[in-house]
Amino acid sequence: MGGALLLALLAAARAGEPNATDLYPDLADFATDLTPEPEADEKTPLFPDDLFTEEQRRSGAVVLHVIGMGYMFVALAIVCDEFFVPALDVIIERLAIRDDVAGATFMAAGGSAPELFTSIIGVFVSFDDVGIGTIVGSAVFNILFVIGACALFSRTTLSLTWWPLFRDCTFYSVSLLVLIYCFRDNVIYWQEALVLFSLYGAYVMFMRWNQPVERALKKLIYKNKHGNATTSSETSVGTNTATVTATPGSSKAPPPAAKFRHGLLQLMIHTIDPMHDGELGKVDEKATQLHAIASLKVLLEATKPTAGGAGAAAARNSAAAAQAKETPLDLPNGGLADVQLDAIEEIGDLEDDTTPLDMSWPSGFRKRLTYLLVAPIVFPLWMTLPDTRTPRGKKFYPITFIGSIVWIAFFSYLMVWWANLVGAAAYVPPEVMGLTLLAAGTSVPDLITSVIVARKGFGDMAVSSSVGSNIFDVTVGLPLPWLLYGIIYGEPVLVNSKGMVCSIVLLFAMLIFVIISIACFRWKMNKGLGFTMFLLYFVFVAVSLGLEYGYLRCPSE
Repeated sequence: MGGALLLALLAAARAGEPNATDLYPDLADFATDLTPEPEADEKTPLFPDDLFTEEQRRSGAVVLHVIGMGYMFVALAIVCDEFFVPALDVIIERLAIRDDVAGATFMAAGGSAPELFTSIIGVFVSFDDVGIGTIVGSAVFNILFVIGACALFSRTTLSLTWWPLFRDCTFYSVSLLVLIYCFRDNVIYWQEALVLFSLYGAYVMFMRWNQPVERALKKLIYKNKHGNATTSSETSVGTNTATVTATPGSSKAPPPAAKFRHGLLQLMIHTIDPMHDGELGKVDEKATQLHAIASLKVLLEATKPTAGGAGAAAARNSAAAAQAKETPLDLPNGGLADVQLDAIEEIGDLEDDTTPLDMSWPSGFRKRLTYLLVAPIVFPLWMTLPDTRTPRGKKFYPITFIGSIVWIAFFSYLMVWWANLVGAAAYVPPEVMGLTLLAAGTSVPDLITSVIVARKGFGDMAVSSSVGSNIFDVTVGLPLPWLLYGIIYGEPVLVNSKGMVCSIVLLFAMLIFVIISIACFRWKMNKGLGFTMFLLYFVFVAVSLGLEYGYLRCPSE
């Protein structure tokens, strides 16, 4: 009886009846405390109704959505490689932007456009953390899986130099620390997004002075270590071939990093197989020759009198001779400089994908089947976007640039929509879909490009491309949608993923493990390093899934 009276009084207090509150004023406050807070109105994702019901999807129709997701992965790769990146090349040429700055800005944008638009759609359309999961998962995929694949599929052991890795990892570490701070309360304010976005501006500004800083720092380190200064060429023993430069007075130069992106469509239909030993055998042979040339160049420089005396010169001669002996070189009559420049030019010509889009009917059953499968993607792009690699299409690069962005947004929209449906059918949260499937799918073009670059002997370029694209993702792909959302709606962005904070901390830890692993393998990209990177990647995925599903507890919660 007393319990019924208490419930009646509680109900009266909630209803605001004067008799109840007057008789029992404290009881009204107690009732208010017991009344659950109304949940904030959850925003409904801005996706159309699916053709299939939830039961039909779980009965097997979800397979069609999985196929559609895979198709969108290919579509994003094709529009980026065949239209967006070539349009960026024309913009870089018209604005006369330096190669290092272009690689850090426009080329990074070209490679990371799918992740950027996935993040935008996650903030403004699906209202979830799929973009955050995709970018974090893509970041781990790039620094672990991609580097591991480069080490495993390269037929020669590649040497890495410390400066590119040190430079990119320093900026990347600062970006991750700021991102962890922004996630501390699961609310992102526009001021925090602006600080994170400004880090990318600092990275671009630094790239403008990258070479002078590198030379000054190496000179300082070498001076402190050996007691005398030396030229940069004398410190390049054991580095990979990307450090080889053209001799003074020559009009030729090594091809810029931006030109090494090979189109996925061309690989699928009209050009070489990236794992084939035919044409790439010539590339690896030339890369080996360039490596030997670099060592011989050091040997020639070391024979000049220096302040270090005969002992230092003799030591450098021995090191260079030993290095050159490992890769014997048959020099033709053109001389050292001619061989060096011809080899660089031949590598650039062999893999530089600057030819216009080839829509001709290929030969061979496999290539024709591939042609038919990608035709629904390629033909609409070919009809609506001028190919800027042709003289006529180059004049219309603004149309290609803007049109490519529209197509990337459309393909990303379909990809995220179908990913949400697949996740709902399989009881997988959007964060997990982004962390695993979407992250791997949007990073496949970068994986193919990095493996090809590594097989050509440019290990530093492959590693820098992986880490550099992550800098763009964290400092542009994430904060730009947050900044726009704060400006448009005047309110912060809520991020509610349970394990995402710990996933970002884990990502930072994996970056440290990558640096330690490379140092332990003496800056060599060999099979052991590749298997180590794969192991770290699967450890990250397992721990992240454990955090998302509650099997592991994040200490910050």
